[in-house]
Amino acid sequence: MSRGITMEGLDPVDLLKFVGRKSKKFQAVFLGTLETLLEDLEPETRDYLFKSIRKLYLDNQNDYTRAILKVIFGDIEHMIK
Repeated sequence: MSRGITMEGLDPVDLLKFVGRKSKKFQAVFLGTLETLLEDLEPETRDYLFKSIRKLYLDNQNDYTRAILKVIFGDIEHMIK
């Protein structure tokens, strides 16, 4: 498994915070757009679809973000907790 690339002058914690903020912004935009797209559906159908798509999106987005940060920094799980 790759140990990541060391970059001088780059604070991993600052980068994690930056990526977290950007990720949350993109998540909010996506979920807001999703709500708009589903608003004409019946409430029960809309709620089911929104919850299902939200979970799928957030799980995959978080996995994707972790994978990218792992390539850059190696194992970062201890930094997140």
